[in-house]
Amino acid sequence: MIDSVTIFSKSGVVLYHYAYLTSSNDLTPKEEDIVNNFLSQHLLHPSLKVLSLNTTPSTTAEYLSTENEMVVVLYPSIIASYADLSWINYFMKEVWNEYSLFRKSIQIKDVDEESSVDTSLFNATLNAVYEKAQIVGKIDRSKSSNVSKKEQTKVGKKGKDARVWHEGEQEVTSASMAKLDRSKNDAASTDPMELNDNSPALIEARAAYLPEANERPTWEEEENLKLVDEDDDESQPDSSSSAWGNSLKGMMDQISGKVLTEGDLEQPLLEMEKMLAGKNVARDIAQDICEKVKGKLIGKKMTSFTRVKSAVRQALEVSIEKILKPGRGRGGSDSVDVLRDVISKRERGRGLFSKKDADAPYTIVMIGINGIGKTTSLAKIAYYLKSNGCNPLLAACDTFRSGAVEQLNTHAKCLGVPLYHKGYSKDPSSVAKAAIQQARQEGNDVVLIDTAGRMQNNIPLMQALSNLVVQNNPDLVLFVCEALVGNDGMDQLEMFNKALRSGGHNRKIDGIVLTKFDTIDDKVGAALTLTHITGSPVVFCGTGQKYNHLKKLSVQSIIKSLFS
Repeated sequence: MIDSVTIFSKSGVVLYHYAYLTSSNDLTPKEEDIVNNFLSQHLLHPSLKVLSLNTTPSTTAEYLSTENEMVVVLYPSIIASYADLSWINYFMKEVWNEYSLFRKSIQIKDVDEESSVDTSLFNATLNAVYEKAQIVGKIDRSKSSNVSKKEQTKVGKKGKDARVWHEGEQEVTSASMAKLDRSKNDAASTDPMELNDNSPALIEARAAYLPEANERPTWEEEENLKLVDEDDDESQPDSSSSAWGNSLKGMMDQISGKVLTEGDLEQPLLEMEKMLAGKNVARDIAQDICEKVKGKLIGKKMTSFTRVKSAVRQALEVSIEKILKPGRGRGGSDSVDVLRDVISKRERGRGLFSKKDADAPYTIVMIGINGIGKTTSLAKIAYYLKSNGCNPLLAACDTFRSGAVEQLNTHAKCLGVPLYHKGYSKDPSSVAKAAIQQARQEGNDVVLIDTAGRMQNNIPLMQALSNLVVQNNPDLVLFVCEALVGNDGMDQLEMFNKALRSGGHNRKIDGIVLTKFDTIDDKVGAALTLTHITGSPVVFCGTGQKYNHLKKLSVQSIIKSLFS
């Protein structure tokens, strides 16, 4: 619906740009002409809110002006004739709020410094705000129709009051929190939490997230993968497309029938390390994997090329599999299987010899930074559990981000599951505790707790997260992260783990959810990197926007992708 979003200084310097068709951070010549034309028109007519660009009559620009910068949204003019675009103003304000936080998190001080920053790190946040705005940012036409023309003109000039994002540093007052809280009734409006079936927000959300009739869930897809095929290797010894494979073959041809030494393995292992790093595995973890492979092979005597090649490949597979399937899960299980664990806890509570508190629901806490798809991932897991006979309840414990409760409420209505909330400005830990208690009373067997996104260096919010987890002792803490995450993801994960262990507690992240797994092609190394850091497995992978676009991690698929 939107062509592009651009943030630039009033002097004309482009600070950030994202084109939805190209996902590029660089302006194309056409886009540059549009922005330049927009600047010239705005300087001539600064009072105009919407500009139809003369050089491109098919394009409309809307903008939000701050003290020193502007947010500009470009979209095809024809869309305005059939689509409700009242959410764009909300979208621009949220984009600016989030971009301000982004600048603060990477400590940008001036425009010159900003020009050297990789602003593509903000892309995920922008897309999350884009999705949210279309659901919660629309103006209620039924209310505005009752406003007098005089009042409408006044509102049009003044614009919508800006929201205040509480990031744990500003002073919180009862007045500011009351202004933020949209989950309660007032004399002038209906309760925004009450969505009827004809609500535009609900209609759009259902179209976006609910699967088609008889559409097969991603988690039911079977992958028949063959990792090592010695017969194929013998018949086609030169078929390997990887550089390390060719080097390995040449080396093995020379040393067939001898005891392998460190010197024999040095070159092929170096090529193997490069191959892993090229698939988005962190360099130090790639080195660790290669060291394990070397430790298994040194001192072994090989009698043929085929056996040697198979031994090297098998040693690598074993090392990777140990990383992707670490240890034992909470409660002594061999791995984290959410559905199995929910059902197991539910059945224990129904037994003849069940304990006093055994009827407590299985609780899952979702954590992560802003804009990585945490709330949508929570909704996907709720859909997965409900589809398999569970009775989930959603808990709105993001009491800081404006619109967070309404967004989760929309998901709850789409899913047909109950939502527990207390609005905004409440203690998230207390809300979670009350939600768990209600689930126990109503017979819900699983509670999914949504938390506020936070940057890993925000100490107050990280402490609040630690309190929520420690005081409610959830069965599962899931860290949500993008599948193509780099070194910043490692830092996020380590800081979240550190926060959970603060105060002498022994709690840690239990599992990982990777979003946008369908966009990474064969660069699957983040799964190894994040699991190696935490010792916790990847529990789910998001493979699209809809609720049924969720699957468990296939270790064989990861290994095959690494060698493709």
